[in-house]
Amino acid sequence: MPILKNLPARLKGGSRVNGELENTRGELILRKMSLNLKSSAFEEPSDNEKWAQANSLLDGGAPRDRNPFEDEEDENEANEERRGGKSSFKGTLDRIRGVSPLKTLGKLGKGLRMSGRSKGTATPSPQGSVASTPTSEKKKKGRRSSEGSLLRFAGKCRESLRKESLPNGELCSESEGGDSSSRRLSFMKMVGLGKLKRESMADHSSHEEEVVEEEVVEEVKPREPLSVLEILQLVTKRDLFLADTHILELEQECNEAAAATLPSSPAGGAIPEDLNSPGSKDGGRRKAKDVELLYEALQKELWAVVRESLRSPTAGPNLGLVVQVLQQEEQADRDWAQGEGALPGGPRPRQLKQRWKEALAEAANGSLPQRNEAQGGELADYLDRVRARVVEDLGAAKRNVVPVYPEEYEPFQVYLQSYHQAVARRLQSITDDQLLITDIYSLLDWLYNIYNKDVLGTVSMTMPFNRSKLGPLLPSETVDKLELDCLNSVREKVTTELSQVLDEEEKRWMETLHIEEYQITLARTVIQRLQVDLEQSAAINRNLGSRVAQCSLNGLADFLYSFQRKVELFHEGLVNMVGDNQDGYVSKTIALVNCCPPFRGFVQRCVQCDPAISEDSARRANTSLDRIVNQGVKVLSDRLYERIRPFFDKLVKRKWLNNTETYEQIESHIKEHFKKFRRVDSPPYQVLVGEVHRRVLMEYLRSIMRGRIICTSFRMRKRMAGRLRDEGKQIEVLFKDLESPSSWLDSAIPHLSEIILLEDIPSIQMEVGVLVREFPDIRKKHVSAILNIRGMTRQTERQEILNIVKDIENSDTLTRLSRDRALFSEVPVTSEVHCLNLGLSRIALTASSCFSSLRPRRTKRAPVREAYDDML
Repeated sequence: MPILKNLPARLKGGSRVNGELENTRGELILRKMSLNLKSSAFEEPSDNEKWAQANSLLDGGAPRDRNPFEDEEDENEANEERRGGKSSFKGTLDRIRGVSPLKTLGKLGKGLRMSGRSKGTATPSPQGSVASTPTSEKKKKGRRSSEGSLLRFAGKCRESLRKESLPNGELCSESEGGDSSSRRLSFMKMVGLGKLKRESMADHSSHEEEVVEEEVVEEVKPREPLSVLEILQLVTKRDLFLADTHILELEQECNEAAAATLPSSPAGGAIPEDLNSPGSKDGGRRKAKDVELLYEALQKELWAVVRESLRSPTAGPNLGLVVQVLQQEEQADRDWAQGEGALPGGPRPRQLKQRWKEALAEAANGSLPQRNEAQGGELADYLDRVRARVVEDLGAAKRNVVPVYPEEYEPFQVYLQSYHQAVARRLQSITDDQLLITDIYSLLDWLYNIYNKDVLGTVSMTMPFNRSKLGPLLPSETVDKLELDCLNSVREKVTTELSQVLDEEEKRWMETLHIEEYQITLARTVIQRLQVDLEQSAAINRNLGSRVAQCSLNGLADFLYSFQRKVELFHEGLVNMVGDNQDGYVSKTIALVNCCPPFRGFVQRCVQCDPAISEDSARRANTSLDRIVNQGVKVLSDRLYERIRPFFDKLVKRKWLNNTETYEQIESHIKEHFKKFRRVDSPPYQVLVGEVHRRVLMEYLRSIMRGRIICTSFRMRKRMAGRLRDEGKQIEVLFKDLESPSSWLDSAIPHLSEIILLEDIPSIQMEVGVLVREFPDIRKKHVSAILNIRGMTRQTERQEILNIVKDIENSDTLTRLSRDRALFSEVPVTSEVHCLNLGLSRIALTASSCFSSLRPRRTKRAPVREAYDDML
C-alpha cells in the first residue's frame, strides 16, 4: 500500500524491536491528521464521524487534542538528524505553511494517483481486509446513481442534490455511501502522498521536476459519466447535443450489460453469478427504461425547438443543436446496423430523421386553420385562410430554417411536403361531409387552380422544389365524386326548379294580360340559375366546364320544348281575342318573343364548350326557339295585315292612277303598328320587319297580277309605270327606315314598271331576264300577266318574251336560288280569265279605229280615242 510503504523510517519500523511501537505512533499521526479535518468547511461533520467509526485502522486510544502536524514535524526532524541534515525539511515546511492545507493535500493526492499508475499495482484498502482488484477495473469508475432510477425520480429528488459539488465542479449525491467512503479513502491517499512528496523533494531535486511535469499533464481529467438526472437537466436546459452524447453512452452501458447476461460469454466461459443475479437483471431493465425515458424527453425538446424555430429568426443556435443530434443519431443507427448484434425488435434504429419529418408534419397540421372553422357556404373564405397560412409559413421556413440544415436534408422540400400533407388531410376531412353546391365549386376551384397557382406557383418563384414528390391533394375517386355532384345539381335544376319557374310564369301570363309589358323575367331567371354552374365549372377546368355545359344544354333543350308548347297553347286560346285586351295580348306576344334571344345566346355559349357533343341538343333547343319566334311574328304580322288588307283591294285601279290616298293609308297603319313592334328585340325584330316587308310587297304584287288595268296606249303605260315606280320607291324608303333586312324585295316593282314602259322587244326580253334571275320563283304566268297589263296582243312577240322565262326555269340557277328568294311563288295570277274578253275588246277597238281613219276629219280621232280609253 503506497501510503504505508513510503512513510518515514520511524513509522515503517526502523528496528525490529520497537517496530510495533513505531507503527503505533504512525497510526496515531494519521488519525490525528484526519480528526483535525473535522473543522474544515469542505467536509460535513456527520460523514467524517461515520467514516472514523467504520475504519478499524483508526481505532485506538490516542489523545485527540494534539495537532497531528506537530507529530509529523517531530518525526521528520528525527529522520533528518539520522541522515545528517535539516535544510530540505525546513524548505518543505516553509512551503506548506504558506498554502491552504486542503489545496496542498489535493496536489499531493494527484501525485499519489500518478505514482500508483506508474507502479501498475493494485492499491490496497485502508482496512487491509478488502481484496484487491485489477488495475483496469480501478480506472473505470461506475455511473453515479440518481436515487436508483429515473422511474423513482418523482417526489424523491431534493434541491440539495443539484447544488452540491465536488472540488472539480461535478454534481454529487449525499445519499450514496459508496461515494463518500471513496472520497475519504482518496483523502488518506493524499495525506500519504504528501509525506512521500516532501521526502522526495528534499532528497532528489530532479524528481520534483518530474512531478511538476506530471501535474501539467493531469490538468485535463477524464470525464466522469453523468447521472440520469444530470442528463435530464441537460435536456431541459436544451443542451441537446451534449445530452444526446451522454444518452448514447448510457445506452452503450446498457448494451454491454445486456451482452454480459447472455447464456454464454464470447469466450465460452461461465458467466459470473453476480451478473446473472435477479438484482443485476432488474438494474439492467431499469437502465434501459431510463434510456427510453431520456430519449422521449430529448425528442420532446427537439420537436419543440423545431416548432419554435419556424417563426423565430434567432432560433438558429438551438436548431443547429437539433441538426447535430440528428446527424449523431443517424451515425449511431448506421453503426448499429453494421454491428454483429443488429437484431430487429430493439430500440435501434431510432430513425430520428424520419421522426423529424413526422414532427414537421404534425407542426404543419397544427399551424393550419382547424376543420371546424369551415362553416357551410363559407368554404371559400376558409380555404383562402389556409392558402395564406401555407404561403406565410413556407416563406418563414425559407428565411429562418432552411439555411441551418445541410443540403442533403432537403429541408424546404420536407417542409413543403409537410404542409402539402396537412392541406390534404384538411381537404379529406371536408369531403367526408355533405357539401353545398357552392362549396363544391369553391373546393374544386381551389384544388385545380388556386393551390397550384397561388401556393405552389408563388413558392416556386423563390425556392425550387420537386412537384412530383408531392402527390395529389385528394384521390381521383373523391374528385370524380365532387364533379358528379356538380352535374347532378345541374340536372336537378333543369328538371325540377326550372319546371316550377315555367309553371308559375304561365299562370302570370293570363293574370297580367290587361297590362302592357314587353319584357318578362323568365329568360333571365333561368339563365342566371344555369349560368352560375356554367361559369364556375368553366373557371375550374375545361373538362368540367364541358360536362356541365352539356348537361345544362340537355336540360335546357327539354325546358325550351316545354316553353314552346305553353306558348302555343297561349296563342291558341287568345288568337281570336277581341276587345280591350288586344293590346295586352300583342305586348305579351312581344314579351314571349323577347325571351328567345337570351336563350339562344346561352345555347350558343354551351355549344362552344364542346361543339361535337352538343350538336343534337343545340338543334333541338334552336328549333323550339325558332317556332316560338315564328309564331310570335305570325301573330303580329297577321294583326297588321288585318288592318291594311282592305286598302290593297283599292290598288291598281283606274282611280288609283290619280289618287295616292290608298297607299298613304297603308303606310300610315304600318308605321302605327311598328311603334309597338319596335319593342321586339333583335334578331326577332329583323324577322318581323322582314316578314311584314315581304307580305306588303306580296299583297302589292297580287293587286297588280289581278289585271284590273289594261293599257291601250303608250301614254297610259307611261302613267301606270310611273305610278308603280313611285310607290315602289316609297315602300323601299319605308322599310329602310324600319331596318328591314329584306331590301332585295324592293327591286321587284321597278322591274315590272320597266317591262310595262319599254317599247322594243329586245329591251323587254332583257328586263324580263333580270327579273327572273333576281326572283327565281317567278313563273310564265306572272310575266304573261304583266304583258297583258301592258296591252301586248301579238302572240309572236309574247312568245319570244316568255321563252326567256322558260330557259331560266330549266337552269340550275333557279333551283339554287329559289330557297332564298321566294316572292312570286305565293302571288296568284287571276287575269287569265279576262284575257279573251280583253282580246276581243282590243280587236273591236282596232276595227273601229280603221273605219274612222277613212273619214276626212282626222283631227278629231285623237279626242275620241282618249275618251274611249278613259271610259275603259
